[in-house]
Amino acid sequence: MKSADADRASGYAFLAVALLFGIPAFGFGLGSFTRFGAGVFPLVISSILAIVGATLVLHSVMRSGEAANKILAFDFRAMTAVVGGMLFGAFCLRRFGLVVAVPGAVILASLASRELRPKGTLIAAAVLTLFAWLVFVVGLGIRLPLIVGLY
Repeated sequence: MKSADADRASGYAFLAVALLFGIPAFGFGLGSFTRFGAGVFPLVISSILAIVGATLVLHSVMRSGEAANKILAFDFRAMTAVVGGMLFGAFCLRRFGLVVAVPGAVILASLASRELRPKGTLIAAAVLTLFAWLVFVVGLGIRLPLIVGLY
């Protein structure tokens, strides 16, 4: 991936996260200037993320000298793989456990890359499964089955 493409992808990711957390922030109430509400902090952070994201996208377009229509070009294969991996993980977590959901999500999301490396994908799946277990089950005490029927 070229540097301009990486910057553009990062910019879109920042913009997506800014929207994801910025829009619901209005529901928490902004309060007044002298007494801030619960929605001010997420709105400020989301605004900063949106500015950084827009700057990255604009900078990548100016640096690469591409037309504006290139900004809206999506790699539907990659987008489908990542969203499919997220949905797989979400739907399979309670039904099949961490040992199936996390590696399945990682493997599906790895299909987004055109330079698929099976060994690296399997290592990432194992490490992320262990990390998820340590954080959520051991650290936070959330009851998630490793394998269906086992807690």
